[in-house]
Amino acid sequence: MEAITLEPMTEAEFGEFMILIHSTYVAERATADRISQEEAERFARQQYARLLPKGRLSDGHQFLRIASAASRESLGGLWVHTDIAARCAFLYNITVFAEFRRHGFAREALTLLQDRVRALGCATLALNVFSTNVAAIRLYESSGFAQVSRHMNKAL
Repeated sequence: MEAITLEPMTEAEFGEFMILIHSTYVAERATADRISQEEAERFARQQYARLLPKGRLSDGHQFLRIASAASRESLGGLWVHTDIAARCAFLYNITVFAEFRRHGFAREALTLLQDRVRALGCATLALNVFSTNVAAIRLYESSGFAQVSRHMNKAL
């Protein structure tokens, strides 16, 4: 497998990454919460505004591109928040571009991320995943993540 690195995103890369992940997140949020695309869009925009008041430079947040170590080509990106005082990190998103999927890059990026946040003093790396994202669930479980809670809802 090709070696990868995690590198800070530039402002332009951050903008492109947010556009890329936005539509998928809105669609998954609408399905999971049984709300319209418009409501999910509004929810996502409000969440981004709350979490990222300073954009990519918001306190505790890191936006890292997944890059080929050899060519420096961008293979994807990830968004993680670290809370050093609480000794935990939270992975908001990991995305490998479609043309680079199924080559082990997401798994390797998770390993590099774990090393990175552990070096910062974090004892836990957490994440949420939509129940319909079976491929991601398999990746996380096979990478040692365990389910610790379950969010459920019912259509009324």
